[in-house]
Amino acid sequence: MRTGDTLTDAGAVASASAASRTLLLGDSRSGQIWRPLEWKKVMAGYTRRGTLLRICNSSKGTGTESRGVPAPLRSVPFACVAFSREMAAIPPEPEPQQSHADPPAFYSYVLCASDQRGHIFAADFVQNRFWVVARTGVAATAICFNAVRRREVIVALADRSIQCYNIDNCQLIAKLPPMHMATPHHISVHPTRPLAITTSNTEAILWDTEDWERKRVMTSPTARVQQASFSHDGVSIIAAFEDGSIFFWTIDTFSLQWKITLDQMSDAASDAETNVAQLLASNRLSYFALSQNGELFVYGGISSTVYVWNMVERRLLHEILIPAFREMIIVQIAFVGSSSILAVLANSGHLIFIDAAEARYVGQLQGMHLFHSFSISPEGSVLASVLLDAKHITSLVRLDPIMRPSAPMQERDITEPETAPRDQAANLTTHQFQRASRRDKRVTVTAEQPKTFYELIESKQETSLLNRQKLARFLSHYGEYSPQYRTLVWRFLLKLPENRAGYEALLDQGVHPVFKDFRKRFPLRSDRAAKSMERVLSCLAFWSPIFENLEYLPSMVFPFVMLFSNDMFSGFEVAMTVIINWCQKWWDYYPNPPIDCLDMTEDMIAYHDPELLAHFVKYKVTSQVYAWSMMKTLFTEQFSRPDWLRLWDHLLTQPPSFMYHFVVAYILAFRAALLETTKLSDFKYFFCRRNASNLTRILKEAYRLQSVTPTSLAPSTFLAPFTPCLRGEYPIFNKYPEFIVNYQSQMRDKIRSDEAEYVRKRRVADEMARLTEELRRDKKAWESADWKMDQMIERWWEQMMGEEDLREQSKSKMDALEKEKRISAMQQISDARRAFVDQQANTTEQHISNISRAVGRNRRTRDQAQNHEELERAFQAIETEWLQRRDEMVRMRNELSSLQQSHAQKLVDHSLDMGQAAGEAQ
Repeated sequence: MRTGDTLTDAGAVASASAASRTLLLGDSRSGQIWRPLEWKKVMAGYTRRGTLLRICNSSKGTGTESRGVPAPLRSVPFACVAFSREMAAIPPEPEPQQSHADPPAFYSYVLCASDQRGHIFAADFVQNRFWVVARTGVAATAICFNAVRRREVIVALADRSIQCYNIDNCQLIAKLPPMHMATPHHISVHPTRPLAITTSNTEAILWDTEDWERKRVMTSPTARVQQASFSHDGVSIIAAFEDGSIFFWTIDTFSLQWKITLDQMSDAASDAETNVAQLLASNRLSYFALSQNGELFVYGGISSTVYVWNMVERRLLHEILIPAFREMIIVQIAFVGSSSILAVLANSGHLIFIDAAEARYVGQLQGMHLFHSFSISPEGSVLASVLLDAKHITSLVRLDPIMRPSAPMQERDITEPETAPRDQAANLTTHQFQRASRRDKRVTVTAEQPKTFYELIESKQETSLLNRQKLARFLSHYGEYSPQYRTLVWRFLLKLPENRAGYEALLDQGVHPVFKDFRKRFPLRSDRAAKSMERVLSCLAFWSPIFENLEYLPSMVFPFVMLFSNDMFSGFEVAMTVIINWCQKWWDYYPNPPIDCLDMTEDMIAYHDPELLAHFVKYKVTSQVYAWSMMKTLFTEQFSRPDWLRLWDHLLTQPPSFMYHFVVAYILAFRAALLETTKLSDFKYFFCRRNASNLTRILKEAYRLQSVTPTSLAPSTFLAPFTPCLRGEYPIFNKYPEFIVNYQSQMRDKIRSDEAEYVRKRRVADEMARLTEELRRDKKAWESADWKMDQMIERWWEQMMGEEDLREQSKSKMDALEKEKRISAMQQISDARRAFVDQQANTTEQHISNISRAVGRNRRTRDQAQNHEELERAFQAIETEWLQRRDEMVRMRNELSSLQQSHAQKLVDHSLDMGQAAGEAQ
């Protein structure tokens, strides 16, 4: 196998933006994948190097954070990913600059991923949208799209059940009970028929996906199942077992077509025996793969060697030994598209590409992370991988250097500032790509920004369908906008810029330090509403420092947040547009109230009702009491939710100056009650609470005041007309005394740092006190333990000395007893020996020779140990003699028995003869 030199293209993704190519799922149920500019860039094929997208399954934690440092992320590992089958691709418009060797990229498929919480995510690249399909609550172990119903995804779960979902309507199609004895780890679907195979270590089950019934169970009594899959032509079922046997069966009759056994794989058996522990411990995802044309079959399920068969000729074509994987195990293999290039993943996390037909090295995918698992798109252009050392990240990279290593690489960029993310560098290294890695020419392409909602309405040919005049007539007739379409109408009236990039930039900064304790100061029943309030208030504070110091800002923003609870992006821009236009000149004299605006309100009251103004002056009721107390909260404390929404329907339809006419009309509506009030506290109480009022009558009065107020007193001459926010970037808001706000911000920062330092010192002091107390307790405990240890050692020594004395006494007694036993034994031996000699002396003379030999044998026994071997021989001789005598006796008994039988037979015969003779004589 030829191995080429590798070169890591470290600058391949130097122009990729971390913000535009990173998707943070968090707790979102749906959203867009790329920003519009980046989406057009990717779909047009201008992005061909490096990481196309990083999907991070993380959400911001709830822990504390210091200023400028984001809160820690809560990450959930991905379990598996899968691409959908080929779908109808909509080809983009051809470009004359584009080379025929480098066709345009159009990702007309869907990526599905599941995490260990059981959340199933779907990402449609054509629609630039992702969404949560289901939340099963059980970790997925395998996932695959249905080839017949291509909008259905089949998921195998850790509880051994199988589920099927429709990714469009997110409905559960089927939920199968646990039929497997072990957890399924692989799913294969038939290319044309409603069939599917789920594989576990114990069995493989064939399912009918039309009515979701189990058709057949494939298992082996001697070996565990590795993988079972359909062939690409849909004719055969291929099953591999742990003993190295591979079977090819027909689908309908299950007749055996071909069998590959272990002895056909040369040294595979020995390799398998040496790597049994590693094989069992590794998490295998796939064991074999078939090329799309059906000519090559690749197996890597026993050792680190890849075996390639020619399916047409049914012969072993190659045994590819990968040197880098010699001590490793192959956990996943798959063909790249319709080519013969094979992607091989080892348990170490390294992913390489080899040409299975030519048995040569092609390239390697390298980067900052290793790989846990992967899935390749149907045409082989994109690889999605779950990272080994960061399993909460799924990375998508293009495989152009692998599929077309000799084609010139051109990279086109959209003219916008981007930074190269350090952790997104996923680069392909091949020896062909090394020769072509010259600096490419960049072609600048400008992309048109997507139109806003207001621009889409205005771009219609019949602009009379919806305009401000028509909405004003509708409002004057019905008194309010339809609650169903109120948010759309407000978005149209305010001409929202939809600067999502700017909003995400503000949102990425996290919660502002000023609003960290928002939930403590303003406890809300809904956690979702509290989180939305934190986000909007933080974005406003990051947008302009003035909003860090406004105590009444939550009261201003809260109704907009609740109205746009399902679209916080629009809610933030609505609040910003209202602040810019309807809150003009409010903070020119900060921290004092807007004196000019209040003087204008006072002049209008003096013109329309001098008596009421004189009453206010008499009892020292200033405009801060009867006007500013209502304006600073945008009337949230004076009206209920329905009335407040009706009021702002009119305020947003009219110019910003109309709000001051409404303030005067509201005051004049309660003229009689105010003239009867004489205490300043009663005035403050009246203007800070919800009063029983007729909003319709007040609005009519406001419209009347707008028409009869002289031009010299009209707020429209003092305030600027409505100005929408800038398209593309949010405006700079610095209409306030910067030195005061900056000083307050500095003081807040100083107080915050002092508090943090005090808390730190207090924590250190508490820790020192705790450690001192622990040391005191430890010292006391040590002293007590030391005294106890001394006492215990003394007792132990005394006990040991007593035991030693007892042992010496016992030893002395045992020695004396042993001596007595030895003397007694010697005495007994002497007596026995003397008795034996006396007995032998009295024996007759005929046994003298035997007695002599016995005496000699006794003497030899006394001088040396008895010779066991001679005794055994003697016993064997005696045994042999007795056996011979027994055999002789048996033989004699048999002869005697046979003789007796012959005599008895002769006697019987003689008796028979005598009987016959007697019968004949009669």
